[in-house]
Amino acid sequence: MDGVDGHPRSVADLRRDPAWQVSTTTDGRWLLAELEFRHGGHLWRIGLTPVAAGVAAVMLWRDDAVIEHVRGSEAEACALAAGWRASFAGPRPPR
Repeated sequence: MDGVDGHPRSVADLRRDPAWQVSTTTDGRWLLAELEFRHGGHLWRIGLTPVAAGVAAVMLWRDDAVIEHVRGSEAEACALAAGWRASFAGPRPPR
């Protein structure tokens, strides 16, 4: 991944992992980035969407419930999404 700390800093970085599905406009701007997987008997989804100039929202769902919703820069949102995903490799997923 790009970034000084090795974390993704953009949706383009996330997209390098084929598990991420990215929807774009006809001119190439991203509209939605989403990763879906099963863990611990639940369907988990991490999603990012742009909400304003320079601001993205990142959300974490467990089944049909939103567990977390945070807004920040694209770099912050992508790093948080990658952190959430990595936490599933450890002993406990986020809340």
